[in-house]
Amino acid sequence: MADNPPAQRVALVAGGTGLTGSALLPVLLAGLDYARVHAITRRPLLLDHPRLANRVVPFEQLPAKLAGTRINDAFCCLGAPRARAADASELRAVDLAQTLAFARAAQALGATRFIVVSAAGADVASTTPFLKIKGEMESELRALRFPALDVLQPGAVLGLRAQDSAAALLQLVLRPALNPLLHGRLAVHRAIAATELAAAMAGAARAQRGGMHLYAGPALRSLSQAGRRAA
Repeated sequence: MADNPPAQRVALVAGGTGLTGSALLPVLLAGLDYARVHAITRRPLLLDHPRLANRVVPFEQLPAKLAGTRINDAFCCLGAPRARAADASELRAVDLAQTLAFARAAQALGATRFIVVSAAGADVASTTPFLKIKGEMESELRALRFPALDVLQPGAVLGLRAQDSAAALLQLVLRPALNPLLHGRLAVHRAIAATELAAAMAGAARAQRGGMHLYAGPALRSLSQAGRRAA
């Protein structure tokens, strides 16, 4: 069970201007699970809500800037732009270093649950830079020993980005049609809409399961449904 009743819980979100993060904030604010949602961003949000506090500060300054504020659940939607095509140095800077910096800052503020977007197939032994670094991220987060760690491992995450190419827009149309063909072990690679992934993050928080849990494929859909019920 949750340590605090919903009306007293506080959330901390990183990556709120990205594809998944921008979908997550409205989900969290639509429900009554959190009395306050702190969003850490590189630029000010356009979203306004009485329970939303937008903090444009580096992660390393979070404990000082939020001194006296106790965080319950931290949501991490950080990721390099066009991550699957990004080079290793960019992936390490964002998906690994920034994620860990945020996790440590959240922990310093008292967060006992950390919810993060990883990727289907994440593995430290992978020969694909994206999957290898996501695997390293998961390993490093496990070492931080949060009482609760929820790792979401989607396949392709679908949604409209301002900088999307024609090829990316075509994928947005075609990838969902492939999902019914991905069965068994391949089901974890099904594409998921950013809005569904965001709802799944909210669902993981609502479940309040202790320990580390990995969610992929059909499990993400179940979490998404739980997250939408929470709203």
